[in-house]
Amino acid sequence: MFQTIDEQKAFCRQFNISEERFREAALPWIELEAIAADYQKKKDGHTATVKNYLEEIEQCEYVHSLSCRVKDTAHLIEKIIRKNPKYLQQGKAITSSNYSVYINDLMGIRALLLFKEDWLGVHEFLMGKFKDDLAEEPFAYIRKGDSRSLYEGKVQIVDEKPYRSVHYLVRDEKTGLCIEVQVRTLFEEAWSEIDHKLRYPYKLSNEMIRSYLEIMNRVAGMADEMGTFVHAYLKEFENAVRAGVINENEVYSYILEQIEKCDDNGIKINIINKIERAQKYKELMNGPEMFEDILKNM
Repeated sequence: MFQTIDEQKAFCRQFNISEERFREAALPWIELEAIAADYQKKKDGHTATVKNYLEEIEQCEYVHSLSCRVKDTAHLIEKIIRKNPKYLQQGKAITSSNYSVYINDLMGIRALLLFKEDWLGVHEFLMGKFKDDLAEEPFAYIRKGDSRSLYEGKVQIVDEKPYRSVHYLVRDEKTGLCIEVQVRTLFEEAWSEIDHKLRYPYKLSNEMIRSYLEIMNRVAGMADEMGTFVHAYLKEFENAVRAGVINENEVYSYILEQIEKCDDNGIKINIINKIERAQKYKELMNGPEMFEDILKNM
């Protein structure tokens, strides 16, 4: 994989690794080659392991869709080069005999949700299945300014990332290796894939592109909030129909109550101001146009 100088240069170009970054990693190419060779031999076993966990999580009714992967060899080597300087400062080092101890996402599962609140059901399922096998306490990445109420008291909260995702690290009893389980909504998945492709982890420096990515992030977040709002409203409306009681004022009040729970203050204020100008509930039938107006004014 790295036996020739041309192969080594091509790898560094692919992952934007400068000579300085490579020197800081203090990893000779012969050691990286040994890691890559060892990992390649074990990938089939890793694939079988992660598929077993995927089949277990498929039993959760709150999951919309699932995918699994075994880390690509080239991306593993890039991550080792990126992470090793930190371990060197701690008096440690990544080698061909211990890389699986330091890199915890060799195997990964992604569980996608239709609605943000579905996470509660998934969390209960995962903790019921894997609580005793967790390598660390689960944590939720949220954007700065996001509401913490959904996660407080259940997982650690980290607000330093530009996306929302909850991570669980499950240690497989047979291999001793970890499987990283990420739980997020479909909208967050779309956003994170774009962000990962264009920025992470290669330090995109173009300010204009970064600004556009942040706008896309907000749009994905708003889509999540609107999905949650509409889903909650429809469930309440169905319950009212079954009970045979549909009072326009009560439904109107419920909608305002749900919007008050919206995480994004800007979206919440825009929607509330629009709805409060409505004199009758039937005006809400023009909801799609109302939301289009809000989007245009963002």
